[in-house]
Amino acid sequence: MSHGAASLLVVAFTTLAVTCCQSAPLVSSLSALAGRDTTRPTRQLERAVVEAVDGPLLEKWLILLVDTSAEQLLPLDTLIEALNDGEHPRPLLLLRPKLEWEDQLPPSSVLSGLCVVILVTATWPWWLAETGDRWAPTTLLVVNVNSSWDATNLMEWPKIQISASLTLIEPSYRKESLVPIVHTSRPFSKDFRGRRLYKDFLGEWDVTRFPRLDLLFPDRFHTFGGEVLHVASDLDDYPLIYEDGDTVDGTNIRILRSLGSWLNFTFTTTHHANDGNWGELENGTWNGLLGEVYRGEKNITINYFTVVYDRMQDFDHTATYFSEGFGFALQIPPPLPAWRSLIYPFSAVLWACVGGVLLLTTPALYLLTRASSEQELYLQTAALEVFRSLVRQSSPRVCRTGAVRLLLAAWWIGGLILVVSYTCNLIAVLTVPVFPPTISTIEGLALSKHRVAMVDYGEFVPEALATSNDRYLKALGDRMDLVFNHDDDDVSYNELLQLVLDGGHAITDTYSYLRNLLAQDERTNKQTYLLREQIYSGALAFFLPKHTPWRSRLDQGICRLLEAGLVNKWYRDIMGDTSTTGLQPAKGAASEKALTLSNLQGPFFLLGSGLLVALITFLVESVVPQ
Repeated sequence: MSHGAASLLVVAFTTLAVTCCQSAPLVSSLSALAGRDTTRPTRQLERAVVEAVDGPLLEKWLILLVDTSAEQLLPLDTLIEALNDGEHPRPLLLLRPKLEWEDQLPPSSVLSGLCVVILVTATWPWWLAETGDRWAPTTLLVVNVNSSWDATNLMEWPKIQISASLTLIEPSYRKESLVPIVHTSRPFSKDFRGRRLYKDFLGEWDVTRFPRLDLLFPDRFHTFGGEVLHVASDLDDYPLIYEDGDTVDGTNIRILRSLGSWLNFTFTTTHHANDGNWGELENGTWNGLLGEVYRGEKNITINYFTVVYDRMQDFDHTATYFSEGFGFALQIPPPLPAWRSLIYPFSAVLWACVGGVLLLTTPALYLLTRASSEQELYLQTAALEVFRSLVRQSSPRVCRTGAVRLLLAAWWIGGLILVVSYTCNLIAVLTVPVFPPTISTIEGLALSKHRVAMVDYGEFVPEALATSNDRYLKALGDRMDLVFNHDDDDVSYNELLQLVLDGGHAITDTYSYLRNLLAQDERTNKQTYLLREQIYSGALAFFLPKHTPWRSRLDQGICRLLEAGLVNKWYRDIMGDTSTTGLQPAKGAASEKALTLSNLQGPFFLLGSGLLVALITFLVESVVPQ
């Protein structure tokens, strides 16, 4: 960065700084410093801060947050001058907290990026308690300038623990040493007495000992030290998490177990949320599984939750591990009547073409024969001549005229192709049931008369459909029926399956869950099918409380599992060949079997109709005189 650009940025950041507030009296711990020479330790701290800024923090932007209590021990003017006189001056945002000071903070996206917040204090920074979500520094360097005040309790404070990278620099308590000492915080690690290491000694400050950022801010969560994480879960979420006998299994359970083995933690699960819901924002409050995480009752939730805007505002989420949406299942329509099997081999358009050819060929043969020969030919005789080729009968006599023979030759070839094609398709039609066209798209479902049903367990889908700008999705939302979510999930989903079996509803749920649900029920296994098209496909992730400092460690593990292909492997192992058999031939359908009367309803119906017409014609001819 050029000096000119740096100067402009300095001016820009400086305009954000607030005026100095009145010096507040220090707490009683500072009174112990009266009469003592505090110059030397504060000079050492000032030097340590400058060396850190010019060393491991060289590539970072700085936000200097100075508590008024610290200014009596570490003059702010001298610190600012020392920072600006460094080898690499760069933009520095100075903040002195007072009422509504949080509005001066940069956005959380800036705090979590290239910025390092340097908090200089000599007492408890009470004003941090009033900050909201905007206070979320990823990298925080706490500088305690008061050698008479133990900052251990400060390091335990959630407002401080919120930072993924956290380091404390403070004066040495030993009288013979004036060198500042450096601590980090490892809340999941414990000392020999079993106490959490909220203040873990790294060593005395020396720029040669901490030349890099990863040495000044070591990984706080390289191990979870046997921590027990509490998972807000619903065990009816196949294949992600479900009960398998006395154990809990699923793709997400296997992911979490692998992470636990790597980071040294275990976890507990719950059968379902206390209110039975999964989680939605209701009257400004989260309920269900997400509500338990939001209130801090649980550490994480691993059920089917996609990354959407509302959840991102109030929760942290891990790296995404899978992508899926919501599917629809419908009843397979009953097969078409078997007595109509004779017309199924050809489409309606082809039948119309065949009829048109017959209507043209018969009079053409009649007219050509009469015009080119003295042989007498009736129209019904010409019609029989044309129909003989369709039933593969030879003609007893053919006119010798060339025009007539050319016409018959062309007709015989065309008729042969029609007959062979019809016969081949007829064999398949007689042995395999013929179904009407099925709905295969969301648009087709929206234009049909089917209603949509879903168990009301707190998902966003009903509201999203009802308020969608897409006219097809909006149509589905207007026809949505919600099934009450009973305490017993089997009752709720039995009601849902009964709706699809009644034929008037399409049911929806997450695609994999719905696929397994239909396959496991004997009633729906062969009577339903799934639309391939899905709605609201999204990325799935684990959700944690907002500003969880150890989220990045989970991200690293999940990304490694994805790169190794283990997540997809576990999904395939669990799902196996699970699928509905809808619209697919049942096992053994290709084996030989005898035809039944239902297969040949069409021919018998045609024969009966022909006999009836022949009988009526015979009676008419008998009664009417010639």
